[in-house]
Amino acid sequence: MLRFHPLLQDQHAVAILRFAVPETPQQIDFYNAAQRAAGLLQLKADCDVTIKPNATAAERFLMPESGIGTHPAFIWGLADYLRTNGLDKRELVIVEDPLNVDFGSAPTWQGTGYLELAAVTGAVLHSPTLATCVERPVRNPHTAPYRRVSQYAVDPQRALLNVPKLKTHNLGITTICLKNLMGLNYGPERHFCSQAMAEMPAGCQNTAHARTEWMDEALHECWQQGLARRLADLAQVITPQLNIVEGIVGRDGTGFQNGNNITLGLVIAGINMVAVDSVTSYLMGFDPEQLIYLQAASSVGLGSNRLQDLHCYELRDNELAPCASLETFKAQPPFEANRMLKSAP
Repeated sequence: MLRFHPLLQDQHAVAILRFAVPETPQQIDFYNAAQRAAGLLQLKADCDVTIKPNATAAERFLMPESGIGTHPAFIWGLADYLRTNGLDKRELVIVEDPLNVDFGSAPTWQGTGYLELAAVTGAVLHSPTLATCVERPVRNPHTAPYRRVSQYAVDPQRALLNVPKLKTHNLGITTICLKNLMGLNYGPERHFCSQAMAEMPAGCQNTAHARTEWMDEALHECWQQGLARRLADLAQVITPQLNIVEGIVGRDGTGFQNGNNITLGLVIAGINMVAVDSVTSYLMGFDPEQLIYLQAASSVGLGSNRLQDLHCYELRDNELAPCASLETFKAQPPFEANRMLKSAP
């Protein structure tokens, strides 16, 4: 198992760490932040470890500095720290599908930064394939009775460390811990956004018109519901032992090409995905009680999206201490999610 700070054993606990970084952080800044965060969180591995970064479509963008995914140097820093804290002779696997669209071709990881990381740390790079996925039942299903997921995410002899990027998304509004699990689903079944679109009212599918011409608030909420149901199902199957959000640089906009990078110097951690996503979303400028995917996850008992239920800690005198005020960590100005809606008349 993963061992970490005793304060974080609480399902309601969320640690907020802020580090001084340059306005345009370099690789070494991400690496050092990961090393320091791991030390403050008292990370130690007593078993093999799987790390799940957000590196979706990394082979398509080929820009580790883009802000679109978890910076590979941050993963590198965590991996090096774990190697000297219990993982020296154990297996470290990084699971993601960096290709994301062509399931007939094996990913190369070229140009993503992860090949270099793997060469130095001894990490093994895996993508979920039919051969490496296993079926697991969904306790309270909304969309499917089971999910095919990477065996490296649900093996009871391994620890899963979920390391998402802090950013917005055109559908989810925020995409952090819960949505990062999508990359652990078997490739052809992982595109929850398009699956949710297929459930939309007649006339929404296969339209020749761009969403910005017809997608209004009501339709967007309907679409969000479809994504939320799938995320809630998947989170009932996969439970990370710890979640560490890389918010050294956050990204707003659509979550992909259309957006801006915002330097925050933040690392946010906790064992409960709903709690971590709720606090992180609030710091970005969103009300977690209004986010549909967090409502769905909370409704099936995956955690609370009410800030008053959560116990937040900050870094004070090089120790974790009760957070005096979340407001001091909020992004100014707040993040904006580009939902690609049609303009109001």
